[in-house]
Amino acid sequence: MFKSLFSLACFLLFLNINAQNNDFEKQLDSIQTLRRLSENSELDIEIRIDYAQRASELSYKTEVDSVILNSNRILAWAYLDNEKYFEQSIILSHKNLRFADKLRDSSNLAYINCHLGYAYQTFKKMNDSAYYYYYKSLRIFRKYKRLNTNEDKLNQCIIYGNIAEMQRDEYDYIGSQSNIIKAIDLMLETPKTKVSLNYLLESYSFLGLNSVSLKEYEEALSYYKKALNVNNNSLIDCFTNELFIKINIAELYRKRGDYDKALEAYNKLLKDTTTKEKDPASYGAILNNLAYTMFLAKDKNEYKIDSLFTRAYKIFNDLDLQYEILAGGNDMAEFYYVTNQKDKALYYTERAYKIGIDIKNFEEVLRSLKILSKLKEDDSGKAYLYEYISLKDSLITNERFSRNKFARIKFETDQYIKETKRLNSQNILISIIGGVLILILGLLYFIKVQRSKNKTLKFSSEQEKANQEIYKLMLQQHTKQEEGRLQERHRIAEDLHDSVLGKLFGTRIGMGFLDIKGDKTTLNKHKSYIEDLQEIEKEVRDISHALKKEEELSKTSFQSFLEEYIENQSAIGGFSYNIEIGNNVVFELLNESIRVEIYRIIQEAIQNIIKHAKADHVAISFSLKKTILEIKIKDNGIGFDASKNYKGIGLKNIASRVSKLRGGYQITSNLDEGTELRISTPV
Repeated sequence: MFKSLFSLACFLLFLNINAQNNDFEKQLDSIQTLRRLSENSELDIEIRIDYAQRASELSYKTEVDSVILNSNRILAWAYLDNEKYFEQSIILSHKNLRFADKLRDSSNLAYINCHLGYAYQTFKKMNDSAYYYYYKSLRIFRKYKRLNTNEDKLNQCIIYGNIAEMQRDEYDYIGSQSNIIKAIDLMLETPKTKVSLNYLLESYSFLGLNSVSLKEYEEALSYYKKALNVNNNSLIDCFTNELFIKINIAELYRKRGDYDKALEAYNKLLKDTTTKEKDPASYGAILNNLAYTMFLAKDKNEYKIDSLFTRAYKIFNDLDLQYEILAGGNDMAEFYYVTNQKDKALYYTERAYKIGIDIKNFEEVLRSLKILSKLKEDDSGKAYLYEYISLKDSLITNERFSRNKFARIKFETDQYIKETKRLNSQNILISIIGGVLILILGLLYFIKVQRSKNKTLKFSSEQEKANQEIYKLMLQQHTKQEEGRLQERHRIAEDLHDSVLGKLFGTRIGMGFLDIKGDKTTLNKHKSYIEDLQEIEKEVRDISHALKKEEELSKTSFQSFLEEYIENQSAIGGFSYNIEIGNNVVFELLNESIRVEIYRIIQEAIQNIIKHAKADHVAISFSLKKTILEIKIKDNGIGFDASKNYKGIGLKNIASRVSKLRGGYQITSNLDEGTELRISTPV
């Protein structure tokens, strides 16, 4: 019997575990699907971020650390594809880094450090920090043999390439060459795919550019030829890559002074009539470089050179290509200076100088300063020359510093990692003790803050209740006054009708029955007096009936209360006013808390007008659109500049009260044109 029960219990336990496993697998499938969608570059970035966020939220439900970490890493990368989220990306990446370190997840540590390096390089423009994270990532990749997949190798290639790009930007061409060669060596170990071939082509082209900067023209030419060989592969975009490489080869010829080969290369590129349509920017660069090469080769056809320059510059302007406008402008300025067209030279080089400063291209800024020092006379020319010398010295100093900077960061990073490992073991106990103390202090502080908040909330609540009670009392008093007026009017009407009118009627009837004798004049006067008494009776009766009517009390108590307040304030502030209330606005249908806030808002607004506006007319209107009550308070006072964001106590009070009503407000004002306050609140 016991064996049967035990078997049944085991079977039920197995069914329960199996059901849990099925649910977990379904969750994982959903997470994987959402991750793939978030990495689909064909989708809009906002949609991709939404998918990544949903994957992250679902991952937390699994309570599996590795699943959560991988989803958050993908979310951080998705954030980085949209510039407005890059701060969130960096914050989340640092959180992921701590999480991965806690889990001893070397793969994620490598990728998250790489991600942070890219974020600091691309968006923060902080090369020191970027190199620090890139180097940490490379150390992890090299340390663990399991991180040797083709994807890992490709990621290391990208890191080496990005470091090389930073070194080139800081004129460390030799260090840049070393790192790009490491990237190529790794790429050659990976299978030929569209991605790896594109990186290989870009790396050879990058080596060529560096070699040109080092004036190693033969080596540069060999690298460009290797890039062209890679470009022959059908997996990649041949046209664009081939065009860029051939433009760079032509520029290489020009820089080493081989103008004939350079001109031949540029003219050959122009024979392809599709270039202008497919890549107008490159077409403009070819025109500009052809003109500049003809100028350097001392071609006599100045008209053609001018025409080529002008066409190229127009293309750059139309496409708003800042670097091309800068470099092309300097090229044109040199040409116009030599051909004695100094006004044109001055125009183009001054514009180039400003753009160079803006985009921080100091090599071209040096060219602009050199030309300006020749074009300007006297002291201004000398000033440009001194600036040229100072900038050149500064660039040389920075170049020398940059050559050692990355090596210094590498050394300091290694030292930091060693020191961190040593201190971690020593600091565990201190951290625990410190954590307990901080927890206790935090708890005490939390209790203190909570008590303070409770007091504040209690005070605010009591103050709000008091405000409502005050308003109720004022409204009740106003209502009683209205009732008193009504009763008094009824009493006067009844007295007039029952007493005065009765007596007048009796007197008139009595006088009618008197036997008056006399001449005709006397009889006529007697008749006239009786008619006068009858007219007086009619007037008294009309007054009595009018007093009985309640038209004057057709207004709500709130409305009359509000009008009375504004009337009193208009006398104090010396302004006229008018109040418009929509037919569908019934104040008595609003609950008391809303009426209190509306009354206080109008109070604040009127006080502000009296204190600051110097207005002689105020218009207040109430309208109801569906369930939204709109209030407008407009004055014709001196106004103020609303763009300067003035916020005195009065406006803060209005904002606070509107917030309590879950509504919104807008202030429109201009100097000498008055101010309009618009408030909308759901009712």
